[in-house]
Formats: sequence, structure tokens, C-alpha cells
Amino acid sequence: MRYATINPVNNQTIREFEFDAFPDLDISVKAFRLWRKLSVNERGAYLKRVADVLEANKKKYAELITFEMGKPLSEAEYEINKVLSGFDYYIKNAGRFLQDEAVQTNASKSYIRFEPMGVIFSVMPWNFPFWQVFRFAIPTLISGNVSILKHSPNVPQCAKAIADIFTEAGVPDGVFKNYFLTNEDAGKLIADRRIAGISFTGSDATGSILASQAGKHIKKSVLELGGNDAFIVLADADIDFAISGAIKSRSINSGQSCNAAKRFIVVEEVAGTFTEKLITAVKKLKVGDPLNTDSQLGPLARRDLKEKVQKQVADSVAAGAVAHYGAGVPEGVGNFVSPVVLTGVKPGIRAFEEEIFGPVWSVIVVKDADGAIATANNSVYGLGASIWTADKAGAERFVSELETGNVFINDIVKSDARIPFGGIKRSGYGRELSEHGLMEFVNIKTVYIN
Repeated sequence: MRYATINPVNNQTIREFEFDAFPDLDISVKAFRLWRKLSVNERGAYLKRVADVLEANKKKYAELITFEMGKPLSEAEYEINKVLSGFDYYIKNAGRFLQDEAVQTNASKSYIRFEPMGVIFSVMPWNFPFWQVFRFAIPTLISGNVSILKHSPNVPQCAKAIADIFTEAGVPDGVFKNYFLTNEDAGKLIADRRIAGISFTGSDATGSILASQAGKHIKKSVLELGGNDAFIVLADADIDFAISGAIKSRSINSGQSCNAAKRFIVVEEVAGTFTEKLITAVKKLKVGDPLNTDSQLGPLARRDLKEKVQKQVADSVAAGAVAHYGAGVPEGVGNFVSPVVLTGVKPGIRAFEEEIFGPVWSVIVVKDADGAIATANNSVYGLGASIWTADKAGAERFVSELETGNVFINDIVKSDARIPFGGIKRSGYGRELSEHGLMEFVNIKTVYIN
């Protein structure tokens, strides 16, 4: 796929970019040797300057996000603010995370030291084109590593803007590099002995390929892949509150979020009320130009993504699901899709089995809470799940039963710099964010002095 900005509102190609030559890794290696010698506070000071550039140009970067991938402008502005919160968190806490840790043994002195690994290669997605990059880059860089980015081909100007921010902030050359790489060159990069690890966020199909390449060359890898998150509504739930969560979780990014709720698993006692209110709420959503302040759903990011969602919905209806469509979409050739609630969804139907990356609410009715947990776990994915109930203490007993990396009670699944984020099964492995995410690309070294 070529690197190009294609406006998702009208599918007009705005600008195309040539592929870069294979990276000169000596630039990154040289930068690593210097960068790792800086103290955590010194690296944090550089990153604070990066955050300052971002802060001073928030509106410009938010508009660029919306222009390239189509999310509503208000959500793009929120994304930039979320990135800034990540800077704040790690600049304040990384020094504590990376301090030597004394351990009492038979030695006269023994301790654990946390050291950077080297050049880390990141392959990042288009759906949160700033947040996904920075949530990897901030902890990776502040711990002393340097990074090479291969961003998604449909957000090249976001990728270039991020690299330019580091340059404008005065970060030494080679600490953060962006390249427009072919898939072949990405594979060669993973194989190169100068690359210490790889971080990937994207589909499980691509993640499987990159993980196999990393494994072949014994490289550390972190994968944050797809999800088919369960949104479990128990009989005692506040239905109106749950509906607000259902709308928010599934409509974020026009439905293009890996940790969005996708399967709405409702106990039969309240299924009728929940479904009726959900359909009413979805019908009220406004689809339109993402630069318009009243648009709640913008276009999908690419034409092929729109066509895939439409095919998944059509196949689900053909298999027995019933579609309840919401607002119509603007006329023209944009990548708009009408939001839709699917009822009658059961195992075996595409809407149950697959991740649908669009504004589709799939409702599954179960007998009771135990049936809800079993249904939630009936998935190849295991990123997140939410439980909606008045009995918060009672809901905690289900936490250990849910086969996911994240469980939220009475709130939507979301990432936060202060807590680890990641999944199990085909949703990937490893963690991002918090102290745990920072440690993924750190050499945890034992020092034993007799």
C-alpha cells in the first residue's frame, strides 16, 4: 500500500509520498549510545520540550488527524490532550520506576538495575495516529531506548508531523526516526541485529506475521491486536446509564477502536428494555463531516474498511441477525456508514465471531450472569470487557473468570497512562502504559556482589 493522504470524506487523494530508502541504522545506534548515558531527568527534560511543542500546536495537529483519518474534530482534540497526559505521567514517575532495586541475598550487595535495550522498531496504526505512537514512544524513550517508526500508510502527514515535533523540540537526531517503509524493508529491519525489539498495534493477522518474524530472530515483541470486547448488562444494571456507556464505547472513532465494546451481552430479564433504548439512542446519532461540531460519527478511514463493515453486516443479516439502522449518511463518495444495531446475534454469525471496525452494536441475549460470562469468553479475542451492574462487589467475583487483559465495572474499557493496557489470546501479548508497559523494553539486570 502506498503512503498517501486520501480524504475519507470524499476519497480525494491529496498527497502521495515516495517510499524511503532502507534506514541507516548507524544513525540510530549512535544516538542510542549517547541517549542512554543521559539521566532519566535529562531525557525527561527533552520529552518535556516535545510536549511543549505539541501543546502549543494542539489545534493544528487535531485538524491533521481529522483530515487524514476522519474522526470528529472534538475526538481528535481529546486524543492530543490524552497524549499530553502521557508525557506528564512518565516525566513525573519514570525516575522512580527505573531506580535500582535492592534485594536481600547472601551477597554483600545485590540489586536489580533497569537498563535500556537499544533501537526499538514500532509499527503503528491509523485509528489513533498520535496517541498510539506516543503511548509507545514516551516510556520507551524515557527509559533510554531510541525508536524507529513505521506508521500506517494512510496517515503519512501525521507520521511526518510527529517526527517534526521531535526535531523542533531539539531532541538529538536519531532518537526518534520516522520512515515510509515497504513491508519488505520492515521485515529486513526486524531481522537486523541492531534492532532490539518490536512493538506493533494493529490486526491479529498482521501481528501474527510480525511476531513470527521477531521470533525467528529472537527479538522481544509487544503486540496490541484486535478485540471483540463484551459489554455485559446484568439484571440489576441502571439501564439508562448502561445505554450511555454503550453509545460512547461503540461510537468513539466512528466505531474504529480495538477496545470498543462490540458484543452487547444482555441477560434476558432486561434485554427487551435495553435493546429498545439502544436502538432509539443509535437512531439519534448524527453522521456527517467530522469538521462539523454537531457530527458524532465521521466517515471510516478508508473505502476498503467501509466495504468490509458493510459486508460483515450483510452476512450477519443473511445468517439470521436483524438490522436496525440509524441515521442516513451524506450523499457522495465518502466512507460514511449508517450506524446499526444488530439483534438476534448468536455464535456462528460474523457479528459474533469477528471484530467489526465500525459503528455496529451486536446484541446477544443470555439467560443469566453465568451465561453472560461464558458467552463473553466464547471468543478468540481477549482484550477487554465491561460489566454493568448495581452490585459492584458482586461483579468483582467475575473478574477472574473473564478471559481478558482488562475488566471495567460500570465504565467503558479505555486506556490510561496510569494502568497497564493489553490483551490475551488473539488480542496479543505484553503490556503498554504504566510501570508495566515501561518495563517491556528494559533489560532487567541482576547485579550480585560477593
